[in-house]
Amino acid sequence: MTDAGLSSRVQRFLTTHIDSIEKLEVLLLLRARTERAWNAPAVALELRITEASAARRMAELKTGGLLLQDGEAEDAYRFSPGRSEDVQATAELAAAYSARRVSVISFIFSRPMDRVRGFADAFVLKQDRDKDGDGHG
Repeated sequence: MTDAGLSSRVQRFLTTHIDSIEKLEVLLLLRARTERAWNAPAVALELRITEASAARRMAELKTGGLLLQDGEAEDAYRFSPGRSEDVQATAELAAAYSARRVSVISFIFSRPMDRVRGFADAFVLKQDRDKDGDGHG
């Protein structure tokens, strides 16, 4: 476990597949209710999100190899990761989200800030270099 209380497997899975709480909620809903195929209107109703957003999140999760399009209904999906590692990571993630919801949410929201900071730091480093006479500015 790390200082956030999340295993490295869960952190890798979140970093690879999950960029929003909404996408996480869609994934966990479909994982918890595998007895049926889910379409955007049903997910939207269950999670109280827009149909367009539900459709977008399911398409993203399908692209990430976590959902399969249902054979009977073209716009319906089922939880069906292609890799056993993803099945295990999703199970760990579901348990972590249930027990340490704030840690999972904090981890998801901390990632974009790291990217923004890195982007901002690139300009700080360039600016410092320019002051030393090494740059072109």
